[in-house]
Amino acid sequence: MQQYNYYFSNDSIPFDTITTTHEYKENHYPIVVTQPDPSLKEPKYDWAKGTWIENAAESQGEKIHALQEEVKKFQSVIAQLTSIAQTQKMLATLIATKKGENTNDVNRRAL
Repeated sequence: MQQYNYYFSNDSIPFDTITTTHEYKENHYPIVVTQPDPSLKEPKYDWAKGTWIENAAESQGEKIHALQEEVKKFQSVIAQLTSIAQTQKMLATLIATKKGENTNDVNRRAL
């Protein structure tokens, strides 16, 4: 009788290998037919997304740190864009007042 290897994954048991004589063609909770990526330290199957994910706490911490760094980069870009927008508004005000326009009219147009 032929033996088949599959993978078991649920909230209680994130990963286990099982062997059975029954052949599965597709996933049947909690049995997964596809092997997780070998780079995953502690694989767990995400049933909502249909993919293996990393379940190791240290890897989650690394991901959080990387996301924090990305947020810092975005915050820096936002600060730069805000500064540029303020500079453009000041320039528009200066140009308009040099042309003799009322500063309040320029500010209303800028909004």
